[in-house]
Amino acid sequence: MKFFKLLKKYLRICLLRGPFFGFWLKCKVQKLERIYLTALVENSRLGKPRQSPFLALGSSVKRVLLISDVQWENRHLVPELGKICPVDVLDLNSSLKGVADKSELSERVVSGVNEFCKNERIADPSIILFYARPELLSDEVFDVIRKRWRSPILGLNLDDKIEFLDHRVFSARNDNYQRWAKCFDLNLTSVRAVYDWYVDHNLPSYYMPAGYHPMFSGPLLDATFHRDLSFVGSWRPEREKMVNSLRRHGVWIDVFGSGWPDGRRCNDPERVYRESQLNLGLGFASPSEKITSLKARDFECPGSGACYLTTYNWELALHFEIGKEILCYRSVEELIELISFYRRRPDECIKISVAAYNRCLREHTWEKRFRKLFAETGM
Repeated sequence: MKFFKLLKKYLRICLLRGPFFGFWLKCKVQKLERIYLTALVENSRLGKPRQSPFLALGSSVKRVLLISDVQWENRHLVPELGKICPVDVLDLNSSLKGVADKSELSERVVSGVNEFCKNERIADPSIILFYARPELLSDEVFDVIRKRWRSPILGLNLDDKIEFLDHRVFSARNDNYQRWAKCFDLNLTSVRAVYDWYVDHNLPSYYMPAGYHPMFSGPLLDATFHRDLSFVGSWRPEREKMVNSLRRHGVWIDVFGSGWPDGRRCNDPERVYRESQLNLGLGFASPSEKITSLKARDFECPGSGACYLTTYNWELALHFEIGKEILCYRSVEELIELISFYRRRPDECIKISVAAYNRCLREHTWEKRFRKLFAETGM
């Protein structure tokens, strides 16, 4: 059995390159998109959604335990939660390093949580915020947590469009989050449409988009830029397609992130945002090129005081005034039109970035998100 697994992995590495990879990915993504859209239509026939059952606590939140495979959380989420109360972090990253067989991931998580729970010096949290993709979750890990603490467990998901359904499209199995949603006392989702699915399953849910942590004390007030157009993010097929399309039309774009042939490492994305006249956003629910989704970057980039130009998303329009606080495009042609217009008008870019900075500081920090959550759920 192990031989066939290795053979399958070898063939996948050898065959899924270039055009083969593109064709394979396109077929997979189209299947995923059909499943997602079909589920939306079918669930919409259920009529007006019920009110989500809420978790309610009688006392204020005095301490938070964050459990996560930490990537960006220490930079943005933890400092913001720290403005509300003390925060302990259980970083699963070290437990997951070097795992060759993905089926072992959830076991490693259980082991890491078990080890952490042995530390008697960790104070009891008021709530536990568990941010993990489906393949990291298991009944065992919830058993371990609940045996150690009686605190309510909040699940955070920022990619529900791809992860919630049991679509069985990709072998990595980053799907079927609904299987674990019942294990949480409250589910935090960043997708308005998927919020209804939680409620349909009688699962306590709360709509909360991603937030950001302010890195600068004020917006940019002058029009001195180091580059015209930038993109910050690791290489992905749909991202490469857009970058190559722009370059074929003569639009140069500087890319920052791992995996790009000409990309540069970026330890301070917020500074890159501020030093660029325009910042490209690709708002697709990866790896789709049709279904959009809110991104953390949608708040981090404008929140840093930068001019943000991203894919149009109806949900994004609920949080910003398009044209005044951010810019949005619906096609490559419209994107090139916007780039050509605004690169000649740096002062307009500054006006947009100032308005975006003020809006984000007023409404979109992680601190504001969680204070509102705690107030509305009685925590």
